[in-house]
Amino acid sequence: MTNEAIRERVRYIVAEITEVEVERITLQSAPANLEEWDSLAQVNIVISLEQEFGHQFSPDQIERMVSVEKIVEVLTA
Repeated sequence: MTNEAIRERVRYIVAEITEVEVERITLQSAPANLEEWDSLAQVNIVISLEQEFGHQFSPDQIERMVSVEKIVEVLTA
């Protein structure tokens, strides 16, 4: 999967979990600037990403996943 495909899939997952339009989700989207991205949404995003990409994230990786951009970085590292 290309980095662009990963980025788009992450945007879609974040939009789905937070129940906002995917057009509102950018690389800079984060809990700090997206009201709907609360702590419960964060847990559900991580779970959805683990299912989607078949990867269990370490606590350190989860801690770094503070925006769409950072999630993509963790997934492509």
